[in-house]
Amino acid sequence: MTVDFALSVITFAAVALRWLPHLVAPDGIGVDHWFWKAYIETYRRTKQFPPHLPQFLLDREQWYPPLFPLLMAYLPPALFERYAYVVALGIDLLRMALLMGIGRLVLGPGWAVAAAALFYAATPILISYNTQLNPRGLAALFLDIAIVLIYLWTLDRGSIWLLGGAILLSGAVPLTHKMTTQLMWFLCLATAAVTQSWWPLAVIPVSIGAATIMSGGFYWKVLRAHADIVAFWYRNWRWIGAHPVRESPLYAGPDTHSSRAYFAGGWKGLLRRAQFLLGFNPGMWIVVAALLAHVAFGSPLVPDRWIALWLGLIVLFMILTTFVPALRCFGNGYLYAYNGAFPAALGAGLILRDYGANFLALAGYGAAVLAALASVAVYLFKLYKTPTVRVEPELKEALDFLAGQPDGTIMCLPQHWHDIAAYHTGKPVLFGGHGYGFRQLEPVFPRLMRPIAELVDEHNVRYLITSKGYLPEQFVSALPARTVVEFGGYQVYRLQGNVPPEGDL
Repeated sequence: MTVDFALSVITFAAVALRWLPHLVAPDGIGVDHWFWKAYIETYRRTKQFPPHLPQFLLDREQWYPPLFPLLMAYLPPALFERYAYVVALGIDLLRMALLMGIGRLVLGPGWAVAAAALFYAATPILISYNTQLNPRGLAALFLDIAIVLIYLWTLDRGSIWLLGGAILLSGAVPLTHKMTTQLMWFLCLATAAVTQSWWPLAVIPVSIGAATIMSGGFYWKVLRAHADIVAFWYRNWRWIGAHPVRESPLYAGPDTHSSRAYFAGGWKGLLRRAQFLLGFNPGMWIVVAALLAHVAFGSPLVPDRWIALWLGLIVLFMILTTFVPALRCFGNGYLYAYNGAFPAALGAGLILRDYGANFLALAGYGAAVLAALASVAVYLFKLYKTPTVRVEPELKEALDFLAGQPDGTIMCLPQHWHDIAAYHTGKPVLFGGHGYGFRQLEPVFPRLMRPIAELVDEHNVRYLITSKGYLPEQFVSALPARTVVEFGGYQVYRLQGNVPPEGDL
């Protein structure tokens, strides 16, 4: 079997693995998908930029990085409507194709490229995250290319094309995704410190300048929104993943001790964070250990050490944003494993290229791939067993029911249903957090900080959709509820106030 044939088989396997979540949850997965559909379809219909999305009552402005949705708006409407779910998958496959091309450049034409491709194909976070419309994959692709171009420029500093391409892509990243921008700037700072060079620091202002020029100045609004969300999570990182009602100071019961929050204290909280860090890309940690040994114990191939530096700094940022409280505002650290997938795959190929005859290297690579596949199996099992993380037929029935009711604001608990509720019902929702205006969101997210009766009156909340057993009794008793309709495990509360008699259920 030739390497090219093996790469074709691996590509087919990558597609199959990435399609499995859609077989488990054919009606939809993911939180961001419905917001991006609304954003892109509204922009396409109104031609207004940024689009106005009044259905999200707690947003002030849609100052998101604009490049991803503007590019998606160029897709034919019929294609976008029918195949929006495969956009992220397609971008991920482009990234895999880039990996194969870069692999041939830095690893050589041998089987190490196939080993890198297989490692990438099996990475769990790429399979679980790319089930929805999202800009993370496009930003990761831009950053990967920019890093490779910068590395090649260090070998040939006379190339204006390499430098120009790197500058262009360094500006495209801030216009595409905020967390990827944070990682890029950290890589610049850390690389400057490690290499004792000044030029990596220059990438930060250059990227801001390039983004500003390419966006006609709009990037300054994006940057303001970026600062807004970082400040929000700096105030609220303790409640990432918290139950919005059970951990509310207004409705918390005696059995609530922040146990649901991602940063809960004690060994259980520590174990949960370790599971997230390891589970989304378990093989990456094996590669990190192997690359550290590769560098520390005398690899003669010094140019390849840039791969170890690239991956090592991403892992460092993951650890810092997980365990240093002041840095937790930069997002859940485990999500940066998405960016680590590319250099980790290159690193796996590098180790096998240099030590492929060594049993320990082969065993480590095999363990990394098997661990990744086991993690994918766990994810698919949880996706199947946990109805709230996917769109079930009963949830669609509840949303169809709400779409036919008189006008009024919808509140969702769990809160990750707000985007799909806004999209499918056409009604406003008591949520936001998409662009700019996190102060407006703070009374309801990540914890409910105002009495529900006040929110109902102020925002004309007529409907509450939830699942059975999700809400504590003290909260339910405080609802000005009129009628409850059940759809399987889902409940729709019709709330009192401003309800016309003819609108009775």
